[in-house]
Amino acid sequence: MATTKKTTTAKKTTTAKKATTAKKTTTAAKKTATKATATKKATTTAKKATASKPAASSTGITVTGNKKIVTLQKEFNQKFPYLRLGIYYSYARDQVKKGESITQIDGNKTLASVRRADSGGSISIAGNKRIGTLEKEFDTVFGLYAQVCYTDAEGHRYYTSGTSDTMTLSAFNAFCEKNGYKKGVYR
Repeated sequence: MATTKKTTTAKKTTTAKKATTAKKTTTAAKKTATKATATKKATTTAKKATASKPAASSTGITVTGNKKIVTLQKEFNQKFPYLRLGIYYSYARDQVKKGESITQIDGNKTLASVRRADSGGSISIAGNKRIGTLEKEFDTVFGLYAQVCYTDAEGHRYYTSGTSDTMTLSAFNAFCEKNGYKKGVYR
């Protein structure tokens, strides 16, 4: 009988070792799965946070044809609160040269719906971009006349020209702030 007892004890010990090993393996697997899930959740959260940030709060604004003009103007004004972005048909440039008044394009339209037929692409707007460069890009990429504008303290509206076109958007925005120009006028 002693032999049977040893065998039973050995079986119990072997079974206990297998159960402990299985439990350790299961626990390790759960930890790995938990880490993987946590990593996946963190990555997903980071992607959502990045995707949900409005363009204006990031380093720049991306302008594509599917963007509505009014949306672009609001984003531009959020990034540069003392400036406005006027978007006009290309023929408005000639009207300005003649001293005629011009009217902005309907803000509910997308850039793709009003751009020149043979144009398309995208523009990136950042604070270090010169005003003249931005205006030229709108002409080159979309075939549209764009003007960076501002409103002085008395409410008179102007667009940039001459030396102000050589300034960066951030520098001119700071200049307007320093001189008490109106803030938050986007259209």
